[in-house]
Order: sequence, then C-alpha cells, then structure tokens
Amino acid sequence: MTVFDPFRPRPERLPTPSFADAMLMDVARRVQLSPTKHDEAQQHFEALCGYVDRPESPLQDKVIACYPGGSFATGTAIASSVSKDQHDVDVVMELDVPTNSDPKRILDLLFEAINAQPGSRYHGRVTRNSRCVTVEYDDGVRVDLMPISRLTAAPEKAGHLFHFKQQPLESYHKPVNPWGFADHFNAQTAYDPVFAAIFESRALADGRTVAKADVDPLPDRVPLSKKAARVVALQLIKRNRDVRFRNRSKRKPPSVVLAALALEVAPVGAGLLEEVVSISRHIAQRLQEQSAHNLCIDVRNPAYIPDVFTDRWPGALSDQDEYVRDLEYLVRQLVRLRTENISLTETNTILDDLFGETAAKYAIKEHMERSRVAMEKGAMRFGPSGRVHAGVTAAAIATNCTPARASTNMGGEWFLD
Repeated sequence: MTVFDPFRPRPERLPTPSFADAMLMDVARRVQLSPTKHDEAQQHFEALCGYVDRPESPLQDKVIACYPGGSFATGTAIASSVSKDQHDVDVVMELDVPTNSDPKRILDLLFEAINAQPGSRYHGRVTRNSRCVTVEYDDGVRVDLMPISRLTAAPEKAGHLFHFKQQPLESYHKPVNPWGFADHFNAQTAYDPVFAAIFESRALADGRTVAKADVDPLPDRVPLSKKAARVVALQLIKRNRDVRFRNRSKRKPPSVVLAALALEVAPVGAGLLEEVVSISRHIAQRLQEQSAHNLCIDVRNPAYIPDVFTDRWPGALSDQDEYVRDLEYLVRQLVRLRTENISLTETNTILDDLFGETAAKYAIKEHMERSRVAMEKGAMRFGPSGRVHAGVTAAAIATNCTPARASTNMGGEWFLD
C-alpha cells in the first residue's frame, strides 16, 4: 500500500517528468544505498562505538557520543561501488580528552581500542589514517571513525579533530562541527511534496507499486521519494565526480564542499536535470572566479565559520581547474540528454559515461520495462529517433511522433547490443 501526504498534489494533476528527468531519477535510484545496507551501516557504527567503550579498552568510559557524519548525516550518501552496493560510513566519535591532546596519541589510542588483540573481533581490519581510524569489513564496506574533543564556549558539538601524518610530518588540531553542518544542511533542503509526488506517481502510473521501503522505511532512513530535489541532484553530482576520479591518483573534491556550495544556489523548481545543471554551473563559476585571481577557493562551515572545508582540497589551482572542466562536461552531456533527437543507444552511452555502467543499464532497463507496460495499455508512441514516449497523451506528442505498431520488432534503437 502506498500512502500519500494529504497535502501533496494528486498524481493525476502532476506533469509527467521529461525523458531526461525520468532517466536521472532511475540513475539516482540505482546509486542509493539499499535499506539493508543502510541498516547494516547503522549496526556497524553502533557496534564500533560500543566496542571502543568496552571494559579493558584504552578508551573505556571516554566515549561521550557517536553519530553519523558526512553524507550519512545529510542524506546524500551514495554507494561507493554501485555494482557491489558498497558504501563508506563516516562516524564522529566525541571523546572525553583534553582538546590540546597530542594528535598522534589520540589516533593511536583509538586504533589500539579497535584493533585490540589477535583473534579479537576487528583485529587486522583496522587502519590508522591522518584524521580517522578505518575499519574494513569482508564485503568492502568501510567505516571511518573520526575522534574529536568538544570545545567549550563554542556552538553545540563543535570540537577539535586530531591530525597526524608521519610523512611529511604534520601534527595539529582543527576546529570542526560536522553535526552543526548536517543540521544546517538538512534545514535548508526541505521536503518537496511536488517532487516526491512525481517520483511516486511515475511508479503508480504504469501499474507498479512503490517499494515497501519507500512507504515504511527503516528508522532514520529517508526514502528517495521524500528527498528534496537538491539532495538528489547533489547525489548525482557526487556520483559523476566518483566516476571521473576513478583513474586519478589525486584527492577528489570533498562531498562536504559540494554540499556547502550547493546551498548557495536557489532551487530552480524545473526538474531534476535542471537542478543538477544549476548546481554544477554554480560550483564551476565559484571555482573559476577564484582561479581568475590565482586563488584556491575557501569554503567554510556555515554553522561554524572556523571549520574550513577546503583545507586539503584544492591543493593547487590545477585541481579546481580540472574539476571545472569535469562540471562543464557534465552540463554539456546533460543538455544533450535533454534534446528530443537523441536515441536510446546514445542515451545509454551518455549515462554510462557520466554515472557508470551499472547505473546506466538500470535506467535503460527501467525505461524499457515502463514502455512495455505502456505498450500493453496502448499508451505508447515512438519519437522520430526511436525513443519511446509513455505516460503522456497522444495529443501531447502528435506533432512529432508516430504510433507504435503491434510488432515485437522494435527496431535497432530499442534493444541495446
């Protein structure tokens, strides 16, 4: 059963999403964490926090609080490996230690608390990094635990993180407030009933039922249909960034930087593709403005200004210039996708290039399935390029479409090689 918000526009009164928006919606669905993986992530970080605070741990009774950080806290988490449904989890661990504690000592203590003795639960799965300790599970899922010490006379949950690197030698404290940013971001990306209804009505229109997880989600999990268009657009931008940086041996633009810059853009309210384009153009413009003055961009936590998000990226002007080119390419390809003359084969190529093979195949498969259902209902027509129009009235497309014929041979653009 699907339950609609009584204040949400009725599906029959909503515009059908464009072909490009429909494709991006399906890509977004594929890069989401599954409910099972979300639940596993919750279990992982809760178990780790309890393990650090266990008897005989060097940090026993020192754990004040644990909470998700990064993309999990803002609802923008995506699978780090879509084909394997893998993901990374950022966890903030508040410790009852002096804020001026030696960074190396704190990171060592956290490592020792988790790695423990040979034969123990996490032994051999733990890596100490410059700001966090990482635990990797058999399925490739990684949990990054970042220890912080809360600052007094500062906003709620603001604290010092501990940075230590051996080569080259770096040791310092950095003011941060990941909880404050997540709270600010979530307040600025309100639930959009129209966007949500389009998502759900699209599934209902072709006789499908909305997945139970979208109706009765696991605790603290926000289903895709209840996310703001900006959040979904940001997830697509992050997925594109991950694809672009697959074969680059350099640091990629941090998700928190993209999220903060996305908040500077007014919602366009014209569909998912336009939201992605608007945010991408804004980020590129902000980077270009700084490069024009030979400066690296400075992005800060709007909830706690001392918290600098860009302290490690970009490391040079070439880094931000490279990402500008990535964003400009993303926009150009999305504009191509929006045109009416592009074939399904070309659509698959664009989506594969921008978001990866698995997500592209899923979107094409979903389109073909919806078109099959529409054909059975007699509501399908072909566009001049072979693209199938389903879920719109014949009158709306009569000027540039021809009726689909009752034949199983749909032409070369229908079935992909």
